[in-house]
Amino acid sequence: MPEPSQEVPLVRAVSADGFSNPILYIEELRRLPLNRSRAPAPGTALVFRHRSGRLHSPPGGYTAGEMFFLGPRLGYRIDTTPHGFSMSFEVAAAHMVSVQGRWTVTEPADAVVERISDPAYHCMIVLRDRIAGALPPGPLPLTDLRERMAGAFAEDLTVPGGLRLTGLRAHVAPAETFTGDRVIQVLAADDDDDVEPGDPGEAGSVQLLQELADLAGRAVAEHGAGGTAGQALARFQELVTRMGGMLTPGAARPDAARPDAAPPETAPSGADRRG
Repeated sequence: MPEPSQEVPLVRAVSADGFSNPILYIEELRRLPLNRSRAPAPGTALVFRHRSGRLHSPPGGYTAGEMFFLGPRLGYRIDTTPHGFSMSFEVAAAHMVSVQGRWTVTEPADAVVERISDPAYHCMIVLRDRIAGALPPGPLPLTDLRERMAGAFAEDLTVPGGLRLTGLRAHVAPAETFTGDRVIQVLAADDDDDVEPGDPGEAGSVQLLQELADLAGRAVAEHGAGGTAGQALARFQELVTRMGGMLTPGAARPDAARPDAAPPETAPSGADRRG
C-alpha cells in the first residue's frame, strides 16, 4: 500500500513594517515654456514617459532642448534610497519566521511600468515563496528550520518591478498557539493588577461576550445544531459562555446551579392536583 504523500507546510504572511510608496510624485509636463527638467534629488531618480509610451530615466534629467524635442508627457520621481524592513510569516501554524533586511528600487523605470505603489505586497510574495521553497514536505524540527532559513536568505533577492532585497537575515521561533484557553487568558488579563470585579472595563468585556453568546444562540436556533456549521456555532457559543464565566468571578455557569439557589420546583403530584 503506497504511503500517503505529505504536502509542503503552509506559509502565511502575518505582518510587515518599513515599506512605503516609492513613487513620490507624478508631474504633467509641457514643451513650453522652455525649461530643463527638475534635477533628481539625492536618493531619487526621474523617469519620463514619452507620448509614445516609452520610458526613459536619464541620470541628470533633461535639458531644455530635450524637453522640447522629446516632449515627455509625464515625469515620475522615484525613491531609490535603501529602506530597512521587517516581515513575519507563520509556517504551518507552528513556527514564526521573521525576515529583516533592506529594500531598494534599483530599476526606477520598471517600478513605473509595474506601478509599484505597494512594495510590501511584491516583497511578501518573493519572501513567502523563498520560505516555502526551502521547506521539505511534512513536519520540520525547529533546529532544522533555522538552518534552512539561514541558507534561504544567504543571498540578495530580486523582486519583479525593479526592487532588490539586501542584507537579509531570518529569525525563527515557535508560534504562539492561540487556543480557546489562550483567548480566555488574554481577555481575562488586564494592565492593572488591582482591578476588582465589577470594573467598567471588565463589565464591557462581559457584555460583549454575552452579546456574542446570544448571537450564536440565535444562529443555532435558526439553522439548527446539525451539520458542520451548526456544530461550530454550538462550540462557539459554549466557548464565549465559558469566557464570560471566567471574567465574572462567582457568576453562574450555564451547566451548574449555584449552591445557594433554591431547589427546582417539582410538578404537583396527582393527589395535589385533585386538591
